[in-house]
Amino acid sequence: MKSKKFTLLLLSLLLFLPLFLTNFITPNVLLADSQKQGQKIVGYFPSWGIYGRNYQVADIDASKLTHLNYAFADICWNGKHGNPSTHPDNPNKQTWNCKESGVPLQNKEVPNGTLVLGEPWADVTKSYPGSGTTWEDCDKYARCGNFGELKRLKAKYPHLKTIISVGGWTWSNRFSDMAADEKTRKVFADSTVDFLREYGFDGVDLDWEYPGVETIPGGSYRPEDKQNFTLLLQDVRNALTKAGAEDGKQYLLTIASGASQRYADHTELKKISQILDWINIMTYDFHGGWEATSNHNAALYKDPNDPAADTKFYVDGAIDIYTNEGVPADKLVLGVPFYGRGWKSCGKENNGQYQPCKPGSDGKLASKGTWDDYSTGDTGVYDYGDLAANYVNKNGFVRGWNDVAKVPYLYNATTGTFISYDDNESMKYKTDYIKTKGLSGAMFWELSGDCRTSPKYSCSGPKLLDTLVKELLGGPITQKDIEPPTNVKNIAVTNKNSNSVQLNWTASTDNVGVTEYEITAGEEKWSTTTNSIAIKNLKPNTEYTFSILAKDAAGNKSQPTSILVKTDDANTTPPGGNSNATFSVTSNWGSGYNFSIVIKNSGTTSIKNWKLEFDYNGNLTQVWDSKISSKINNHYVITNVGWNGEIPPGGSITIGGAGTGTPAELVNASISEN
Repeated sequence: MKSKKFTLLLLSLLLFLPLFLTNFITPNVLLADSQKQGQKIVGYFPSWGIYGRNYQVADIDASKLTHLNYAFADICWNGKHGNPSTHPDNPNKQTWNCKESGVPLQNKEVPNGTLVLGEPWADVTKSYPGSGTTWEDCDKYARCGNFGELKRLKAKYPHLKTIISVGGWTWSNRFSDMAADEKTRKVFADSTVDFLREYGFDGVDLDWEYPGVETIPGGSYRPEDKQNFTLLLQDVRNALTKAGAEDGKQYLLTIASGASQRYADHTELKKISQILDWINIMTYDFHGGWEATSNHNAALYKDPNDPAADTKFYVDGAIDIYTNEGVPADKLVLGVPFYGRGWKSCGKENNGQYQPCKPGSDGKLASKGTWDDYSTGDTGVYDYGDLAANYVNKNGFVRGWNDVAKVPYLYNATTGTFISYDDNESMKYKTDYIKTKGLSGAMFWELSGDCRTSPKYSCSGPKLLDTLVKELLGGPITQKDIEPPTNVKNIAVTNKNSNSVQLNWTASTDNVGVTEYEITAGEEKWSTTTNSIAIKNLKPNTEYTFSILAKDAAGNKSQPTSILVKTDDANTTPPGGNSNATFSVTSNWGSGYNFSIVIKNSGTTSIKNWKLEFDYNGNLTQVWDSKISSKINNHYVITNVGWNGEIPPGGSITIGGAGTGTPAELVNASISEN
């Protein structure tokens, strides 16, 4: 696993898509009546926010989101992921091995094109208080970290859909290589399905910055990116559609897209809009500290006084580009920034707007932003919460308003610092624009930038997210759960005789939680709260079709999955059929215990290469003179270690082990030949 000291430099700019390089070179829930159906609020959560910014999954108010995009996952290439470019535009030059021993999807050789975790420790390993997870959950099964916390968040807010975002500014360096080959496109599509299923995401968001353009020198790009991007998206869509049919749910496919004519020229926007559920258009970073003239980060409308007005580097201009390319308005989700951008030493005319600016002693035009330090240099990026708490009409800064562009700005006449940003007034104009234009909602970068208490500032005023929620949804989301659990998979017969059968299956998942499994065979019906059941009092030499479905607390049911089983003849007893396992605690010190299990063969034939299966509502951490071959939820499979693999008629063997917490009882134990 990567160290939790994973450098913060990873990333403060990963999605901050310096657009200068592009420019120059329904949730499945019943929503409250007050909510405007179809409107989306999509918020990005950066994995690195849990470090210096101290913004945790637990801080998210998911009643104000319809979708959460987790940033970022990456693409494996030649056994590595990351971006090794040494160019100054690359904020993180580190690379990592794709193979990770503690990540089940990555614990072997990882092919080119595979979707991999961006930072395993933050994503799936970090243990959080109150999560109820064990060290095995975290270090062996990758069930912890931010992904585990997102599952807990979705249990509390079942309407919320989570989407894994891939790439970003730094990690877009392998998209072109992957998309150029049919084989690696398939690897990416198939591994995306595996990723969504393993970690509980509802979709994938491709943030390729940008097709056909070399953004950070050294990254892959080619003229064929235009067509290959379409092919890639279609391959992913096909894989998601197939998986959705198998899983009984809809998987989402979106992109984060550039907001310029150049982006449109390097993509097939009309075609890809027909493949995607929607497009998150990044209508911000139109201007910033890479330019020598101050301007607005995300102006809504064209200002004739703007020296760059004819480039359409403003929201309305970008939407016009997309609709002219044939993209339906209702496929567009408008990007809004929860941050501002600043310049140093700008002229005093027009309160600092559209004025020449001078670099500081560091040679940079950008001013010192909220999280800037020696390692990052001055980026000019300010959290909205920082601006609201410390800059708006404070510390020499005066708020101005451009009534043509419909955006605020800050100017300090003493230092010449000019900052362009968005506030609640400009957000109101943008939400009105979304509704007037028939757009599909708002996306914002990113959750930690809103008004809050952070290690750098304490903001107690109105939040930008509150304005989005009020204007687009009518208020926070309430919902009635109508989403069924996923279908039962991998039904297996683990033991049977003439009058009973033991069934096990892979546990279903649900947005709130599975409460029960219902099993039927003709008119007979059984139920269990675990993913296994022993069905008794059956007829010998008889075929039964067992159908199993999952239910949740709201009564939603999955589609049934069936298996055909024939019971044994009455006069036959399989090896192990007349055997039993006796569990006893040999020592108990409160937080853990040692135990023994005596496996006795009461039959008339030897049990060769024995296997013991059982359900256990506790936590067994290790066994002796045997091995734990499988553990799925509370279902264990224990197998022999070779030298003790045979139990003669009337004989027995004893195995031992240890557990943590409170001891429990063996349930549904069965002994068979492996």
